[in-house]
Amino acid sequence: MASSGEEALRLVETKMPDLVILDIRLPGLSGLEVLQRIKQQHEALPVVIVTAHGTMGNAIEAMQRGAFEYLVKPVDLARAREVVAQALASRMKSGEVEEHRTAAERPLLVGTSAPMQEVYKKIATAGMNDLSVLVEGESGTGKEQVALAIHVNSPRRSGQFVPINCGSLPDTLLESELFGHEEGAFTGAVRRKAGRVESADGGTLFLDEVAELSTAAQVKLLRFLETHRSTRLGSTEQIPVDVRVIAATNQPVERLIEEGRFRRDLYYRLNVLPIRLVPLCERLEDLPQLVAHFLDQVQSSLPAAISPEALDALRRYPWPGNVRELRNAIEHAGVAARGRIIGIEHLPEHVSAPQLRQGPAGRLESVIAAFVREKLAAAQADGEATYDAILAELEKPMLREIIRFTDGNQALASRLLSIHRTTLRKKLEQLGDD
Repeated sequence: MASSGEEALRLVETKMPDLVILDIRLPGLSGLEVLQRIKQQHEALPVVIVTAHGTMGNAIEAMQRGAFEYLVKPVDLARAREVVAQALASRMKSGEVEEHRTAAERPLLVGTSAPMQEVYKKIATAGMNDLSVLVEGESGTGKEQVALAIHVNSPRRSGQFVPINCGSLPDTLLESELFGHEEGAFTGAVRRKAGRVESADGGTLFLDEVAELSTAAQVKLLRFLETHRSTRLGSTEQIPVDVRVIAATNQPVERLIEEGRFRRDLYYRLNVLPIRLVPLCERLEDLPQLVAHFLDQVQSSLPAAISPEALDALRRYPWPGNVRELRNAIEHAGVAARGRIIGIEHLPEHVSAPQLRQGPAGRLESVIAAFVREKLAAAQADGEATYDAILAELEKPMLREIIRFTDGNQALASRLLSIHRTTLRKKLEQLGDD
């Protein structure tokens, strides 16, 4: 075991280990610097990085400098054993990729949750090759930020990142926007225009909401992906284009394929490297980091802190608009706070008191969500199983209410619940009810 980065390098040269496990934060040279020097001298030696700061920058930089894998503290021992076994078994050759400090200093994506760690790994992998990527996720989850992160962490970073929203243009204009047109190609085409595909030559073309493409546009896009040649409207000239394509959608493409609304062959062309973004409600542990990030990004006159009560209100809200909606809420709260610490009274009303706007179903969901989060937090502290406990707690008021509703008529209650009367009786006995 080495106590510093310099000592680690000496031990690698003298002991020639089969595997190196490095912490990012070391006395002297950092873990990332040690990783880089090891890979320069011993390219095939697997290196596993350990960090307490699982940010996008650390993840991408570690993977692109040649790390076999990285683990986030506190380290899951079962996962660590699995990674070590894989590293020792594979001894796969890892190529070094030039670092890109801009992405590390100004992260495009924020969060250290397990779902985001997986996204960072896939971004790093995508940056090391030139294959097509399909990013799937709900609106507002950050699909374009993922695409941009892939671009700036790839050899194409010096080229253009050219986005186009496939759902914002009518089909009659989309082909012209994508592939350009010649003068006189259609009414209003008064001069030659290069398309987005040509503009992205040497860089990355980002097709947002690609599932919105018409069948005709899908055919033309597929032809381009197969030939890498672009033809302007009104011309027969085929223009060679060197471009990397990243597509995104908030729709389930496989279901669209079954419905005949999306070409299966185009899906295979786009989905070479899939990346799935989870909604914000499934990674609420990232919420404090996101709030701090947005406060840092907005105007300097806005407050730089948020009260615990306001943060709790943000955790209780379901965030149907995901990260985009969170940013809007923070900007709204910052203006309302007028330079003071953001309190619950500064949040948008639908966020601070969602039950006022959502009706009975929304109130029920909010209450259940808060209850489940409380139980999960207790389970983390106690290490107790929660699934059966949560179901029992939720089932108890339902059964009591159905018995009150039927004036104790268990036969009627069982019919309304579509369960056998014996089953209902056993559940009532388990809950201590008559």
